[in-house]
Amino acid sequence: MLSGLHLHCSLPAFIIYDLVFQVHKLQSAPLNVTVSPGPITVPMGEDVVLPCHFSLEQRAQDTEVIWFREHFSPFVHRYKGGQDQYGEQMLQYQGRTELLKDGLTKGSVDLKIFHVQLSDRGNYTCFVRRDSDYDEAVVELKVTASGSAPLIVLERYQDGGIQVACRSAGWYPQPQVLWQAPHGQHLPPLSESVTQDKNGLFAAESSIILTRGANQKLSCSVRHALHGQEQESAFYISDPFFQNAHPWMTALGIVLVAVVALLIITVYLFRIKGKHEKKIAMQEAALQQQAEELAWRRYAVPIEEVKVILDPDTAHCDLVLSDDCKSVKREDTRQDVPDKPERFNPWRCVLGREGFTSGRYYWEVEAVDGGGWTVGVSREDVKRKGEIEFKPEEGIWAVGQWAGRFQALTSPNRTLLEIQTPKRIRVSLDYEEGRVAFFSIDEEIPIFTFPLASFEGIRVHPWIWLGPGTWLRMWP
Repeated sequence: MLSGLHLHCSLPAFIIYDLVFQVHKLQSAPLNVTVSPGPITVPMGEDVVLPCHFSLEQRAQDTEVIWFREHFSPFVHRYKGGQDQYGEQMLQYQGRTELLKDGLTKGSVDLKIFHVQLSDRGNYTCFVRRDSDYDEAVVELKVTASGSAPLIVLERYQDGGIQVACRSAGWYPQPQVLWQAPHGQHLPPLSESVTQDKNGLFAAESSIILTRGANQKLSCSVRHALHGQEQESAFYISDPFFQNAHPWMTALGIVLVAVVALLIITVYLFRIKGKHEKKIAMQEAALQQQAEELAWRRYAVPIEEVKVILDPDTAHCDLVLSDDCKSVKREDTRQDVPDKPERFNPWRCVLGREGFTSGRYYWEVEAVDGGGWTVGVSREDVKRKGEIEFKPEEGIWAVGQWAGRFQALTSPNRTLLEIQTPKRIRVSLDYEEGRVAFFSIDEEIPIFTFPLASFEGIRVHPWIWLGPGTWLRMWP
């Protein structure tokens, strides 16, 4: 007969068997299914066997066995026709169940579940059918998890003592945290908290305040409320650690010493202040003058002057170079020139013919006429065709009048230069150091220096871009 606990689940699925084979059941001995009376408890991660036995009146090969949980289908495991059936098995049990067939001839249909998970806990129904007769019984599976050994943490000084916390995680069911003194008595905690992670495992924390001369030697144990398993950690705090539990005395002494020292220093500083103010001012003025002179020497007196000759093979077809290739003008009228791989297109750019792989150099560029322009240096492998971004990552270091503003073409954002746009600019290149700098000839001041770069042994050329109607000239 069906057990009362699962009559509402299994009877609807098999009511047709009861109606059709009722007469035959009265003529044969009833099938009887039994399981162990108490729950089966297993630690998480281990294998478990759920026992089930039925009365053996006929051959075991004619027996159908179905293990299921809340609903008959999908099932946990099914055995029919002398072999296992996996067509409608629950996803979480696929590859993790086995019907122990060695006991079939003795009426045993035990189910083995491998690597038990926390989600496996609950009631399992052992359903056995033979011809028109069937019966079922329920066995409960409990899953436990023993967590980590307690971690003892000294958190802070509080209320004249030291606050100590005990933490442990990875438990199921919810554990109990106990503080224990050397003689076995339990101590009340200051605070307790329990949290549960997404996998259903519990983490517990408890704190206590430890005072000087009492209960310095303690143990913290975390135990299962279900079966008494526990993890324990002990610790000891010696008296010297409690000297700071009353920090006001030490702090008062430190404050008094600091106040006296501060008074002495203040008097001394007021005495020498008048004597040194004039001297400091003179030193600052001298340092400022020296810095300005060094800046001028650094940018105005490079190692070698270069007479830049522009390379017509790289010039965009809208750029017209002078006969000596020392000036360039944007006409926006296509020149009849071959579209070589090294020629810029569509950007109106041109390179200097000579490139550099070592040394320090400078050259000057004059904006004779027009609006937008940029000058600087470019690596030889810079992109010539299609869209180009004027920035160091693309191999271009330049400044100029761009979009109506004088700016350095830095990345990811442009750097606005708060000076009047100069007419003549000195470009300075130190290849070994990786430095590209710019200097205003008009104002005799530095304009901008890019962060140090690595040219990676690639040749570097003078580089120019011209806006509509712009005319630039190389100096000298």
